[in-house]
Amino acid sequence: MAYATKLGALTEELVTLLTSTSLKSDPARFNLHRESALRALRHHNFARTNQFDVTSQFDGLDEKFRVLLEDSLADALKERLNILAKLEVKWAPEILHLLLELSDRPVEKSKLENLDFLKEPEPDPGRTLKWEDLIAEDPLLRDKSVWQNVDFGAESSDGEDGFEDSRSELSGLTNTTLQSSVDEEFNQRPEDYAIDTINKEDLDQLRDAQFWQKTHTVDGVQLETVKTTVTELQAIREVLFMLLGLPTSLFEILRENLVVPKRKYALKHASADAFFKVGRSFSEQGTAVMRLRSWAGRDQSIPLMQVLQSSILCRTVEFDARISDIQQRFVNPAKDIVVSLLSVQAEVSSYLRPLVRLSEIIKKLDDERYPHAFRYLELLYDEACTSQLAGDDVIYSFIGRIFFECFKIYLRPIRKWMEDGELTKGDKVFFILEASGDIEPSLLWQSRFKIRRTQDGVLHAPRFLQAAANRIFTTGKSVVVLKHLNQFDFLQSARGDFELSLDFDSVCNPEVLGYAPFPELFDSAFHAWVESKHHSASSMLRRILFDSCGLQTSLDALSHLYFFADGTTASVFTNSIFDKLDTLDLSWNDRFTLTELAQSTFGAIPSLSSDRLRTSVLTLSRKHQDVAKCRRTVKVLSILELKYHLSWPIQIILTPATISTYKKIFTFLLQIRRSSHILSRQRLITDGLTKSSSSDERALYYSLRTRLLWFTQMLYYYLTSLVLEPLSQKMRAELKATEDVDTMIEVHACYIKTTIDQALLGSKLELIHKTILKILDLGIKLEDAQAANAAANKEALEKQQEMMDLSMASLGLHTPQRKGRSQPVLKEAKEKAESSSDDEEQNIDVDLSILSSTFDEKGDLLYVEKLRNMKTDFDRWVRFVASGLRGVARAGGGGEARSWDTLGEMLENGLDAGGMGHR
Repeated sequence: MAYATKLGALTEELVTLLTSTSLKSDPARFNLHRESALRALRHHNFARTNQFDVTSQFDGLDEKFRVLLEDSLADALKERLNILAKLEVKWAPEILHLLLELSDRPVEKSKLENLDFLKEPEPDPGRTLKWEDLIAEDPLLRDKSVWQNVDFGAESSDGEDGFEDSRSELSGLTNTTLQSSVDEEFNQRPEDYAIDTINKEDLDQLRDAQFWQKTHTVDGVQLETVKTTVTELQAIREVLFMLLGLPTSLFEILRENLVVPKRKYALKHASADAFFKVGRSFSEQGTAVMRLRSWAGRDQSIPLMQVLQSSILCRTVEFDARISDIQQRFVNPAKDIVVSLLSVQAEVSSYLRPLVRLSEIIKKLDDERYPHAFRYLELLYDEACTSQLAGDDVIYSFIGRIFFECFKIYLRPIRKWMEDGELTKGDKVFFILEASGDIEPSLLWQSRFKIRRTQDGVLHAPRFLQAAANRIFTTGKSVVVLKHLNQFDFLQSARGDFELSLDFDSVCNPEVLGYAPFPELFDSAFHAWVESKHHSASSMLRRILFDSCGLQTSLDALSHLYFFADGTTASVFTNSIFDKLDTLDLSWNDRFTLTELAQSTFGAIPSLSSDRLRTSVLTLSRKHQDVAKCRRTVKVLSILELKYHLSWPIQIILTPATISTYKKIFTFLLQIRRSSHILSRQRLITDGLTKSSSSDERALYYSLRTRLLWFTQMLYYYLTSLVLEPLSQKMRAELKATEDVDTMIEVHACYIKTTIDQALLGSKLELIHKTILKILDLGIKLEDAQAANAAANKEALEKQQEMMDLSMASLGLHTPQRKGRSQPVLKEAKEKAESSSDDEEQNIDVDLSILSSTFDEKGDLLYVEKLRNMKTDFDRWVRFVASGLRGVARAGGGGEARSWDTLGEMLENGLDAGGMGHR
């Protein structure tokens, strides 16, 4: 209850202070705010302030004060923190956190003198008793006779002499008593402490030294054109003060730290113009130093910029120490020295020249619009290269050391990424970024991490690192994948503790490598540093992919599935599909039936797991639902698709995009097999065309059928033996020789591109590929026409037999001899014809009604005309394919062109050898 009462009273006071309302002035509003505040305070679920975080922030603040040369402010802060720690206040972390939140630029706005207001005033001891107060209260004390000493033992009657003596003693005693007053020290004036230790000549000399206070006047009017003369020693002192960043009289500091000399001063022994030129030279150098001091004092939150500030501060401190040595030489000379402004200029210029060059880099950085945080690294790198080429060893060493000091900070995120596979959250300087959201493991390599680029597509990294950026990126991703594979501990144990040092002395070593170009030295050292971290991670991941994850086994599985590496097993799978098409079986495209067939067929292959194998059928249109129409063309086979599930580490190398290319090659091989199957399935045990067809028909049919078989076999041989097998062997050898995963991906992607081009499936050969499909369709068309012709001849033979029987019966050929002789002949001929027809039906198991629509509609083309038209189309199309391949080969180049030229030459030689160009 007491707690609730106390909380209510504090809340009312808080509401009154924040809203400027009270229970008397505005009761409704006051009650509303009070209830809202009480509800928030009673039901809050916030944890207490993290005392360790507060301590860390104050430690950082203390360090910041000391870096900015505010040691007194840091000491005052530390002193009060120590006092607060001894008090053991319960809510000290919350109080300190509140003060941190309320702080606003403590370095600029803090004033140590304000701390005096916090001191408790000394207690007032009350009014001090003084002789003046006593005399004012008691008028008797004003009488001097009161203080006379009475000599009771004196026998002399001359009391006056005794009185005078006593009065003098009283006077001395009174003066002593007054001077011993405790308030005396507060009543004395500054003049009471003045000691006359300087004569007038020394005072005049001191005033003469203060040349800035001299004014030239005539009759009380100040003369602006008359210059104040200074000595050379005074000029040197002013110059050194200016270089130290202190205010001077000879120089004026304008906006943007611009230092200019004043024209109102001149040397006694030099012309005004000469002295002004020397002053302007000093002012230009002072402007450069002031720019460095000002830039180093800016607020920077990026560590990469802070390290440059630290490097500049170190150089300016070294420069200040050298200036102090020069000042000491003039203030307390150990031997006779020559006071020369030009001598000081020559000495200081050697110290200032590197700082001036560094100031030019800072100015260039400020002049650029929205420069990147690492932009100054590029400027330092370029300056180191330029100074080395110019033979300026001083600038080269000075800039080179600053470059490596700052580059070490830039290396921190690179080291963290390459060693641990981690990125600093919120880091916008590093050129690698992580995508937000959840990403599937198979896309871990391709999609989770990206390289940051500018709007122009340029890598967001210093120019001198762009050559190594991909290797850095690959190394970090390799570490991330190893973490997901629980192999990171093995990687850590395999690494050594030694790391190459990247500093100026180690990389450049002017004594040994003084003539080597700086870019080559840096590239060589940085490449070695990257390789020391890249090799271990990449080689381990590559070995795990081959050994533990089964990359080689997966490649074998894909080769058997999509490239029909085992021809016997592939024939069992493909012939089953083709037979269902020929018998118009509606289940030919049923995905469940096809999956069962594929698993039972390819499951016997050791490198292939049947559980991972599935088949699918693409979206079926109306034309694909009619089996009679589907069997007329090989194009329908493109709706069949084999799917083999790979583990996610393997999918990093065998990406889904490359698997789609495998499926294209699978479809093309299946289409070739379809045409070859329908052409070669008929066994020529009995020649159905011998008795029912003319010699022209038989010659045309067998010639065209042979050429079609030759074409399909030649095309299949080219794809399997001249393209797929050599390229696959080469790809596998290159995969084993690669160094990292990115190279493996590149090798496999290059293999897929080369394969798809040489397999006549590229965009350049689209028209040639369509023509090849037309030729493959000719095989189905030829067999359908031959089957239809055989069926028609069979029907004509049966009608002819019936007519013969009727004619013999009408002639009355009943004689036993003739009847006995004719009946067996007729019966034998009929049985022979029927047996011949049965054999043909068994050998030709096709749908005899499926013919080309052109022949069905016209109905006036003879079988021999159909064969001639097919032969003409075959010759024209094959010659188009051959000439097109050789033409594209001449226009292109590389391995694809050679393979296209080889196939074109094979097709042309085959046509010419067979005389297919002549009727």
